[in-house]
Amino acid sequence: MEQIVLAGASFVFGLDEIREAFLSIGIESSFAEVPYMLKYQKISEKEKIEFTEKISENKIVVPLSEYWISECIKSNNCRISKNALLASRSKKKLYSLLSIFKVPKNFDSIQQAKDFVNQTGKSIIVKPDGLFSGYGIKISNKENIDEVEKFIFNARNVNNRALKLFEIKNNNALVTEYIFGKEYSADIFYFKGKISLVRLCKKEIVFIHGTPCTAVYQLLNPTAEIKSVLEKWCNALFEKENISFGQFDFIEDRDGDFVPIDFAPRIGGGIEELLKCCKKNVYADAVLNIFNKNENNILPLDEKYLSQFNYLPTKSGKIFNDNYKLLSGKKIIYKHNGDFVPECPSSSASRIAVVIARHKSPVEKEILYSLLIGSEHIEFWKK
Repeated sequence: MEQIVLAGASFVFGLDEIREAFLSIGIESSFAEVPYMLKYQKISEKEKIEFTEKISENKIVVPLSEYWISECIKSNNCRISKNALLASRSKKKLYSLLSIFKVPKNFDSIQQAKDFVNQTGKSIIVKPDGLFSGYGIKISNKENIDEVEKFIFNARNVNNRALKLFEIKNNNALVTEYIFGKEYSADIFYFKGKISLVRLCKKEIVFIHGTPCTAVYQLLNPTAEIKSVLEKWCNALFEKENISFGQFDFIEDRDGDFVPIDFAPRIGGGIEELLKCCKKNVYADAVLNIFNKNENNILPLDEKYLSQFNYLPTKSGKIFNDNYKLLSGKKIIYKHNGDFVPECPSSSASRIAVVIARHKSPVEKEILYSLLIGSEHIEFWKK
């Protein structure tokens, strides 16, 4: 029986169910994680995981996190195409590999980008070429186009502890057109040419100091068009014998075309709370569906529009009032009195609180605005 190691086990849940699902398709799976994640692991599943920084070369690694993508890039014990791994570390490479499809327009010079904004009135987006979680991203338009050089400098110089841990180098910035439309996030499971959808979410975006931040995730059933385009993108990035999870961010633009904006051969982060509220383990279900495929991928009625509302800080500082006015639903509060929060939340670690509830789509603007937490709860951290 073929054996794999799911590396980054802190990012999934229900390990026994996942192991049984892989056994059903003839794969024996085990779990690994880096030692510094031990303190975050649930006690009930610690004994199922090997905590290590390296995995022996005779085992096939399926990465579930950025750290293990880096390990796959360095080693040869990961059955993921070189193109898929490189696309995870360069959006420019991703857009090149998917250039037979519609992708964002890339600007080769600052002047070209400025001319585009001034002549069309449209916006551009500046982002680090090889990072994740929204670090260093800024929107530029006619009102602030003169600041684009500063945005590019900042994007090239993002430096934090995560980059060091994951051994990611950041020295390039990408400037592209900003695509307006409906934004989505999807996880897939790719198994030797077969593709199964783990989950699809529609995202509601808010802008905090020129940075797009995900305020809401809503679980949706995929349309035939979305399933088709995800399959085409996967076939362009993966090779026939690959085994991998994958996460895509993409936009349905005003012409009705789907435009990929980011990809990684791992699962998406930041929505564990939402997925745990599903009746089935979404990761195990995706593996089971490889050979027992649910062609319609229909969610139960009580899971469609199941939503995650992220409460986000609008200024840097310390929480002094954690009596938040949260929506009705399952509440998880992360930041309490005395905790520090950043003004440009770029990762799930920046969230102040999360509420899981069923909600119609689209989400009203009033609700989106209520997710922004500012001076009434946060005070400037330097005194």
